[in-house]
Amino acid sequence: MKIGIIGAGSIAKTMAKTVAAIPENAQIFAIASRSMEKAQNFAKEFNIPNAYGRYEEMLKNPSIDLVYIATPHSQHYQNITPVQLTK
Repeated sequence: MKIGIIGAGSIAKTMAKTVAAIPENAQIFAIASRSMEKAQNFAKEFNIPNAYGRYEEMLKNPSIDLVYIATPHSQHYQNITPVQLTK
């Protein structure tokens, strides 16, 4: 399962560490932040192949199977609605 994370803060780091410890076939495949620099640093730290400086760009990647929203709860709806997900 290829997982994308929206947000690159402490909650996202916890998720990345958790997925890394899962013995199943799951990987953090992409990270998106409002800052490309922050996304790239996060990707480097956790060996994530794809980094995005805009949430919407990551959501357009058809290879992502699951999106974890690691932003504050009050922003979840706003973060996921720009792109209609279809699979």
